[in-house]
Amino acid sequence: MKKTLLILLLTIFTITVGNAQDDDFEVLGFGENQEEKDKMTDFLGFMLLPGSSSLVRYYEVHFNYNGTIKYTQLTMDSFMNRCAGRERSMANPTRANFFETYGIKDPNIVGQLWKLRYMEYPYKRMDNDTLGWSNNVEYPEMPSQEQLAMLKQYGITRVQDLCYGHNMFMLLKDMSNNQWIARYKGSAASTAIQPGIINNEGETFIDAE
Repeated sequence: MKKTLLILLLTIFTITVGNAQDDDFEVLGFGENQEEKDKMTDFLGFMLLPGSSSLVRYYEVHFNYNGTIKYTQLTMDSFMNRCAGRERSMANPTRANFFETYGIKDPNIVGQLWKLRYMEYPYKRMDNDTLGWSNNVEYPEMPSQEQLAMLKQYGITRVQDLCYGHNMFMLLKDMSNNQWIARYKGSAASTAIQPGIINNEGETFIDAE
């Protein structure tokens, strides 16, 4: 009797799981729980590091529940399109216009991010917009300590730090304010900041196609 009941229960379980898997049912593995699954989030962000065709690296970032991070590098155009909801993005599944959401009147402010790091644009430009906002006289390709202190509230303490999500859009909004720019440029120059060592342990980078 007990053996027959056990076989019946196993049969019901097999049928139930089989039907659930047909509906893309996901079975949590050992060591996982729903709270950990909820940590799997995606954001748009940038680093003040030069890329192959830009002085700033733009990313779509996936924070995995196990602590690893996956970076998909984007062109500036693709980055702006995803921020505006014009391009498919896991970081913006509802196709919202984040520029409008955060009150950023001119999305082209994204193209000014390089000014946070450099005193002068390091290459030739077709236009005359070559002066950056760094006041680090000794290392003009780096912000001063006081300027980094201003950027800390946005998650940037080193040029290789990722600025993403809410912090990033708040920074872009503040960069649109002339008073904020004047305060940033007027931050007293201090001990020179030199590029640090980038630790990419547990991080995966994918170049833009």
